[in-house]
Amino acid sequence: MQPSWLSYPLFTSNAVSLVPRHQFTTYTAICSGVKPVLVRLLEDGSETRIAEPELFKYQRYRWLKGESQHLAALYREFDLDHLLETANQVTGHKGTRCVKVSKCVEGQYNKAFILTMNNGEELVARLPNPNAGPSFYTTASEVATRRFVREILRIPVPHIYSWSEDPSNPARAEYIIEAKAEGHSLGSLWGGMSKSSQFGIIDQVVEIERKLASVSFPMQGCLYYTSNLKSKITDAKGLDTMLSKLPGLEEEDCRQMSYFAIGPSNDRKLWHGERHSMKLDRGPWTNPVDYVTGLGISESNWARCHAKPRMNYYRSAETPENPNEYLALLQRYLDVAPHLVPNLPSPELNNINTLSHPDLHLDNIFIDPETHQITSIIDWQLAAITPSFLQRPHPQMLELSLSPGSDEQRSREQELLDYYYQVTEKVNPSRAEEFKDPYLSIRVTPTNLISGCWEREDIFSLRESLTKLAAYWDQLQQGNTPCPIDFNAEELAAHESERELIEGLSNIVQRLEQEGLIPIGGMVRPEEYEHAKMVSDYFKREFINLAESDQQRELHEKVWPY
Repeated sequence: MQPSWLSYPLFTSNAVSLVPRHQFTTYTAICSGVKPVLVRLLEDGSETRIAEPELFKYQRYRWLKGESQHLAALYREFDLDHLLETANQVTGHKGTRCVKVSKCVEGQYNKAFILTMNNGEELVARLPNPNAGPSFYTTASEVATRRFVREILRIPVPHIYSWSEDPSNPARAEYIIEAKAEGHSLGSLWGGMSKSSQFGIIDQVVEIERKLASVSFPMQGCLYYTSNLKSKITDAKGLDTMLSKLPGLEEEDCRQMSYFAIGPSNDRKLWHGERHSMKLDRGPWTNPVDYVTGLGISESNWARCHAKPRMNYYRSAETPENPNEYLALLQRYLDVAPHLVPNLPSPELNNINTLSHPDLHLDNIFIDPETHQITSIIDWQLAAITPSFLQRPHPQMLELSLSPGSDEQRSREQELLDYYYQVTEKVNPSRAEEFKDPYLSIRVTPTNLISGCWEREDIFSLRESLTKLAAYWDQLQQGNTPCPIDFNAEELAAHESERELIEGLSNIVQRLEQEGLIPIGGMVRPEEYEHAKMVSDYFKREFINLAESDQQRELHEKVWPY
């Protein structure tokens, strides 16, 4: 018997609603001219009334440097009336209308609004900011991925009522209208939970990761609906053509695979700026070597066309940083890329490509506050199919705190992380096997850094990762394969000189964060902006005064980050 969800228009077209457009009643007729109340939700749980233009702006933080560029990347204008028109219709209740729009506490890549209906029902509308990723691919992939995760893998994910991947729709922005996540955010409860309850949550998270890892895909890329992807890639093929290469699926689920296809990566770093209009290798890739190599080729093609000489004051106060030097570094990456794939004990482990959640922190997990059962996992935007050895070794929710804390806090965090690895070894042994490699971080760091490295002004880190790779080559390789890259004494001396200034300044910046004065990156709450600016000016002067010459004073002034 065909599951009922297969009849949804989401599977058969890229319709923007579960209701045909010709059945829509205009929003003004439904509302009789009554506009909904607009509020902004604050982090303390309170709310404040706002005007419609404030829905479009980013208001949570300010920046000590580059504020106008940050705010532009987070500004999303849309047609509120048409968005609410769609929301009114998808509820399925005649006469339903939105009476309140609550702007949620803002993240970095999306606007989210709770839409309260006149019958008390609540929906969530999410709209990607301009910095979220490529238009079409970002939303189209998220919708398909969430359907796969929800209906095939049986992971609790909010139901999607309506969506559009076309920014030229009447709402004038891509959007997803979905059910509000059930339960309470784990971030609001975690600190007050007993250790045994936290262990229970970790057990459930590991089980969710096991489900994600249970299906090994034949390629690396992102999931899409086949019908959607064919509008961009005419020869896109459904996963049903690859059934023999999809271990982990039940027979009934395999029959639904024609609705899904693997398409290009929607990683925002591969589409940023000029890349959006370039023909770059964004996949899908058929093996891990093609994947890690393709990222390097794409970055080289971009750098060859668009990287321009610029000053890097960490390296020199006189000589500009040359794109040709960057291209030479990228060639070193490409020379070593075929060796970045681990040699795991069994051949089948070397080509495991699985879905993973891109940002599994406490606020993306919802639980029942009484039973502590996970009720929903949110924020699947940019979820991708990648080689499993390149995925995070543990969820963000279990990252050890960098800021100083009590011995008891540090001990508890380490105990929770250790427990995660113990449970993973029992429940998901293939994943645990990959992360036993003591040199895995050295092997994967170059690939994690390669895309967009020039624009992030992070060439030092890429060079550092490659010098470390060369230094540990004998431990990384099986056999006598010589290291294909090296760095001469002059290059290493210049690198160490750059490190000295970077680490000296980094120690100051980290201390400012640890003391609660300025967060790393200079992103502060609006009410703390003036004080943070004053603190930055003071420590900038102190840093300049550490210089031992006029030339060094000028250099210190140039590299101050805020």
